[in-house]
Amino acid sequence: MGLAAAGAVDSLYLLLFQTGKVKHLVCPIFDGGCDQVVGSPHAFPAGIPDAAFGLAGYTAAGVAAAAIPKTSGRAKKALAKAALAGSAGAIGLSAYLTYAQPKKTGAWCSWCLLSAAISAAIAGLSISGARRILRED
Repeated sequence: MGLAAAGAVDSLYLLLFQTGKVKHLVCPIFDGGCDQVVGSPHAFPAGIPDAAFGLAGYTAAGVAAAAIPKTSGRAKKALAKAALAGSAGAIGLSAYLTYAQPKKTGAWCSWCLLSAAISAAIAGLSISGARRILRED
């Protein structure tokens, strides 16, 4: 749940920029790159800020992480499979977005790379947890 919370905070910060509530992102490593990447047209698929999708995904991951230990049987296995599928999708999207940053915007974003790392860590935990849960009888 901690990783999901960290990812949600990261996404919320980016969403506040994308919706004009924050005027400039602090970009610890790539000065100015964060504003350039997060404010680019590529960060608004179908006109929707992509950070909104990140916030929703991290929230869902946190809910699943909290719910799995409290369930059993089929429900637990279904939640484990859903968490695994969600994290697989997130890591695939993160990989594409990491590749696309310099290709589409000519810049890098520290917060976006942090989100990709968080997604990778969540995916690793999801795989490990799902394997254990799916082996249970």
